Amino acid sequence: MSFLSNTLKYFVFVSILTASYALYAKTSTFQDYPAKAYLGKNQLLKLNQQSKKYRTLLKQMSQQQPNFAGHYVLETVGCGGGCSFALAYNAKTGQSFVLPDTFTDCYSKQNGFQQNDIFFQKDSRLVVATGSRYGNPSQCEEVYYLVEQDRFKHIQNIVGK
Repeated sequence: MSFLSNTLKYFVFVSILTASYALYAKTSTFQDYPAKAYLGKNQLLKLNQQSKKYRTLLKQMSQQQPNFAGHYVLETVGCGGGCSFALAYNAKTGQSFVLPDTFTDCYSKQNGFQQNDIFFQKDSRLVVATGSRYGNPSQCEEVYYLVEQDRFKHIQNIVGK
């Protein structure tokens, strides 16, 4: 009887622990990171060491209206063979920067083939990228970035997506 009682206590403990983890391990959403629209004039493009490689595309982007996080222009760029990354231009300051990771297509037995993609919205500072970051096509993940002070800040990732 004591074994059954201990097993029941263990099951209840694990159930509570699992439920509380699910409660606190919330996936970020675009609505969690709102951004206000910028209606001013685009500033002159400023390049840094990393963004200089993409001067032509960034110059074109600096002529566009913001499409991300209120005052940024964001473009996804293909890097060949099912690979992509993103470039950003800040219309308010002219600063440019590059997503720190590239994403490739991936495949898992559970989810099948998954094409890499990068998602963003005009009124949110959140970027969600899907695919494989490290060249291992069997490791699919969703990676969440927040744009702060002209850089992409990694805030969350979910492996196995």
